[in-house]
Amino acid sequence: MFKKWIAVLMLIVLMAVSFSGCFDKTKAGKTFAMPITDEPTSLDPQIAASNAERLVAANCFEGLVRIASDGTVQNGAAQSYTVSDDGLVYTFRLRPNGHWALFSGHKEVLGENYKDTFDPTVYAEDFVFALQRAVDPQTGSEDAFLFSAIHGAHAILAGQADVSTLGVQATDAFTVQITLDYPDENLLYALTSPGAMPCDREFFERTAGRYGLKAGNLLCNGPFHPSRWVAESSIKLVQNEDYNGEQTVSPASVTLYYNADASAVPEKVASGTYDAAFLTKDEFDALSDTEDLSVQSLENTTCSFLFNPKNAGLANENLRKALCLAADPSKVSLLGEDVQAARGLVPPYCKIGAGAYRAADSAAAMLSYDPQAAKTCFEEALLELGATSVEIEVLCEEQNGEYVRAVVQSWQKTLGVKFVATVKTVDAQTLQAAMTDGNYTVALYPLSADSVMTSAFLERFSADTFAVDSRYTDLLAKVRASTGSFSDLRTACMAAEDHLLQHAVLLPVVWQGSYFVTNQDTKDIYYYSSKDYVYFIQATKK
Repeated sequence: MFKKWIAVLMLIVLMAVSFSGCFDKTKAGKTFAMPITDEPTSLDPQIAASNAERLVAANCFEGLVRIASDGTVQNGAAQSYTVSDDGLVYTFRLRPNGHWALFSGHKEVLGENYKDTFDPTVYAEDFVFALQRAVDPQTGSEDAFLFSAIHGAHAILAGQADVSTLGVQATDAFTVQITLDYPDENLLYALTSPGAMPCDREFFERTAGRYGLKAGNLLCNGPFHPSRWVAESSIKLVQNEDYNGEQTVSPASVTLYYNADASAVPEKVASGTYDAAFLTKDEFDALSDTEDLSVQSLENTTCSFLFNPKNAGLANENLRKALCLAADPSKVSLLGEDVQAARGLVPPYCKIGAGAYRAADSAAAMLSYDPQAAKTCFEEALLELGATSVEIEVLCEEQNGEYVRAVVQSWQKTLGVKFVATVKTVDAQTLQAAMTDGNYTVALYPLSADSVMTSAFLERFSADTFAVDSRYTDLLAKVRASTGSFSDLRTACMAAEDHLLQHAVLLPVVWQGSYFVTNQDTKDIYYYSSKDYVYFIQATKK
């Protein structure tokens, strides 16, 4: 009888456990999906450039430190670190049980008995080799400038020294020491970037130049590793069973689906096909039902009039200034009831370190509405161009047509009969194609910050898409050289932004938001800085 009661009791306990699982809000071990809009060319983190490439690096690798869900820096592959009193020496102590993820796809590189012949331990030397690769000019890493404070980096980046002189060394098997030429308040955040992810020299050399070109040609030490990469289709990331970090990996897998047609993404998010995605304001507004979505707004876009510098007329600064000074700001309300007039070029989303670049009440030195000054600049432009009149076409999306036509009317009213402008409305894809090809004269275009870093936003204006000059190139050099001090960096960024505005390289109109959207059935998918850094390590699902 006693055994019978024990059996009944055990059955009740098992039933209770089973039912309690049914009522949990979310569970681990689920699969997740997210869209990507570009096709990776390589998964090598040191050369990661596109959104998809950097997204894979963020989830498949772990640096010395990592970004937590609240945006702070926490231990990663290092179980602890110290900083010298003068801020010049960082010492990281690695977890001795940090392992590379090994799977059958590695047989081609490591041989049939790879689990018996290859040491899966992540050593300090793997971080030394990675940072040497990152600053090597031959690698071409987009993150190289982030490490410019490290001793010897400037000379290496300039091609004047060998990577072996870089101030990064393995003082023992599990200790990495980084020596700086000057204090760098941003170093810990830099060490979370793809360029700082570890790389095993032996494995790298065994791939014979094919490192990262397919899943089996990559060694990962993060929460996930690529298991299947289908060209123009998807990349599947599966849980790294050998991961021994401070956090438990919740998902079983994450699949990144390539979407050549981004217009299909919003409805796939709304229907639950995708668990997370970044949507523009227009894409989000077009959704018929958002009740089942969790939404985070990012005020990361500055909608601006862009002037094509390859147009003979708009290469003239006085003509650009005339258009900026003659644009009636009262017309902004035609873009919507809830729009916020831009008080500068850099959107509020951008930061310096962990703090906002632009305070709530701060404004940049923009050219103010001044019809009389606009007339003067326009007459000067005609003389400099040797022209009797100017004719332009303004390109914009269809929903912005009313606003642009109103601005064109204010231009014509102020500048007179010698100025002629027409408006052409197109869909978003046509506008993007025109901007990519440089096939426009003036365009109202959304400039979105892909990163929270103010310096990264200002870097985009160094391209020939914009009418920048050697002075702006010098100002950007000062921005890059100021990364070690947040105060100096803020000053340098303000000078660069001011130059773009005062020389009428473009005219900011409104600040707009985009959205990070997740399905309400999911929990704890988080991002930091940009769409390149979406983290799934803690993600759970109903």
